Amino acid sequence: MHRVHHLRKCLEVKKRKESDKRIHRGFHLSIVFWSSMAEIEKNPKKMTNMFERLDERDLHNILNELPMKDAVRAGFLSRKWRNQWKYLANVVFKQSTGKEIESLTHFISLHRGNKIKKFHVEFKYRPNKEDQVNEWMSFAIKKEVEDLKLDFDMKGDNDPLYILPPFIFNCESLVSLSLKGCVLELPDSIYLPNLHTLSLTRMEIGSRNGRTIRKITSRAPLLERMSLVNCSRFRNFNIDASESPNLKELAIIETKVDLARSTGMDICAPSVEKLVFLYASPRREYHVKDVSNCLEFTFALSDQPHEYLWKEVGEELLSLRYHVVLLNLLPHFQHVRVLRICNWCVQSLYKAEVYDKTRSRVSLSCTNLEINTSFQRWELPGVTYMLKACSAIEDLCFVMAPKQSQIPQLFLKPDDFEERIYWRNEAKSLVMAHLQNLKIMTFKLPGERYHSWKLWPLDLRTFFMGRENGVELLAALKHSSNNQLRVVLSTDKQHRRFLIRQ
Repeated sequence: MHRVHHLRKCLEVKKRKESDKRIHRGFHLSIVFWSSMAEIEKNPKKMTNMFERLDERDLHNILNELPMKDAVRAGFLSRKWRNQWKYLANVVFKQSTGKEIESLTHFISLHRGNKIKKFHVEFKYRPNKEDQVNEWMSFAIKKEVEDLKLDFDMKGDNDPLYILPPFIFNCESLVSLSLKGCVLELPDSIYLPNLHTLSLTRMEIGSRNGRTIRKITSRAPLLERMSLVNCSRFRNFNIDASESPNLKELAIIETKVDLARSTGMDICAPSVEKLVFLYASPRREYHVKDVSNCLEFTFALSDQPHEYLWKEVGEELLSLRYHVVLLNLLPHFQHVRVLRICNWCVQSLYKAEVYDKTRSRVSLSCTNLEINTSFQRWELPGVTYMLKACSAIEDLCFVMAPKQSQIPQLFLKPDDFEERIYWRNEAKSLVMAHLQNLKIMTFKLPGERYHSWKLWPLDLRTFFMGRENGVELLAALKHSSNNQLRVVLSTDKQHRRFLIRQ
């Protein structure tokens, strides 16, 4: 628990320092600009002199904050600025028409700077542009690029993919690498000594994808964060980061339903401390080999299952697969301290709580549990299941986001319980038998209008409007033997904390 708080605190401090640097830089440039504008108001002829007086560092900082087109156009403002765009350190290119491709190639041929910090390219790739793209990549690597992003806008599965040149994987200056819509075939030799962040989106990884992920992570000794989005959709996906000792954050996201559902996924990431797993259409099987250091696990459906998917796979088979996948994965994260679960996952557990009594209940040791629920009828059994599975909870948070629609295919049999009686009995049972270690229970209303807390006591019926079963849980807490249990009611703007005895 203390370790999680320490990690969060370190991350917040780092973000605050980066923000302070940006604010300080912007404040300095603002002083230079507005002081000059004040002089111009007194004497308009001084406009040219204002631009001429800017030192080269401030000038480059200003140009690097502008879009590329505006940075080039700024050369017309002053003779001193005329060729400064040729020294840009941030190159961000996004195609809107076909002309920009030739413009970028021309820009590269005229660039005089010694170093490129950021090189981002986003356009719809075509095979006849391969030589030009290779030229861009060679330029970025020679200029010791630190942040490289290639986003090849793909509209269909039959679109040709760009094959990455091997020299990218031996760029010692790279700190961040983001690739989308490419073929990842690694060369025999790889060395990325300064890479901290790796993002792969819709990548067709080579047939030996287990070795591919292991090879790239093992040869990036400083790698801390990795994101895999819609990768290897048509073959088994082996995520092996067993030789990456500094990898702390891993996100596995599958938002598309057009993957081959007969495929499987293996996960081996022993050093990862924070893992996010989002999926839309479950694969045939998942094998978690090693996540022994994981402290924080987020599990969610990335989107509500599409209607045609139910028809294609079969409602009974697919609905079974969702809750079975969840129940098979959770035991591998029995040791995590922080667990987050989405609304649709809660719905999928309906079967486990109401119908599937023969399956042994999952037991988890997390101390922080976050559940996204609006306390609707079809969510209550799933909430009950999770609270019974997590008997060591100390900090429980319900995120009552705008009501999620019911997924009717998850409920193949008619409801066989009376909502009020069921929840009243379960809430009392949970408080008496399963929430004995609870210290804080939080109810969050993100994006809601209810902020009028000037009067006390709170109008709970208004706060929980449309989510009245949450009030029933609060009422059950009065039976708790824990006199120090605190409840937090929170919105985006304010929160109120009080002892349950109040």
